Amino acid sequence: MNAADLPAAPAPRPRRAGRRAALLTAAALLGAPAGAVSIDGRLGNPGTVTQALGGSDLLVLLASFSDGRIVGTSPLTGGLFSLSIPNDFAPRLSPMNLCAGVKATPSEPRTYTAETLLVYQARRNVVATMTQADSATDPTRRTQWVYSDRAARIQGRCTGLNTRYSLTLRQGWNPVMTVSRSGDFQVTNATPGLPYWVQETFTSNARTVFGTLFDGR
Repeated sequence: MNAADLPAAPAPRPRRAGRRAALLTAAALLGAPAGAVSIDGRLGNPGTVTQALGGSDLLVLLASFSDGRIVGTSPLTGGLFSLSIPNDFAPRLSPMNLCAGVKATPSEPRTYTAETLLVYQARRNVVATMTQADSATDPTRRTQWVYSDRAARIQGRCTGLNTRYSLTLRQGWNPVMTVSRSGDFQVTNATPGLPYWVQETFTSNARTVFGTLFDGR
């Protein structure tokens, strides 16, 4: 089972933390080992969850479909969550494959994009996807978490396309934002304050539909 089996989410896939959450935890900013990151956020539409699942026993999950496992979990309480990415999670890195016209300095990194955030209710065995953006229905800013194997500055415009990069990556986890306006796209560092949105389509019988991902849950 893979991410394509989930209800469709707005693309691209960026995600990032809400107002009460720093982009990185204080530990990460102060030089903790790469990967020591907490994704803290708030829901922009908590009523969607409570109407479908009630307001208790809710979890936010960071799912790695490529590995077939849950990487991190957090209770969802009052529309708020704080989910840690464990230091021992070793993401599968791939070349960033930047388009012509875009340059990485001093060199092009290998990266991994955190795949999917889910809201899950074990008692009812129901799951839905979460995205982070400035709107649930018509977003212009979307965010995602990207792991980079090195620090790099990425700048330029894709040849023949209206896509521009103005992005600084640190070694480790980075919140990355895509801004879309009038057919133009810019990939840049995320700014704080965007809520998460739970999709209105919930998938029942989650432990069967998503197989090993939910083993033991």
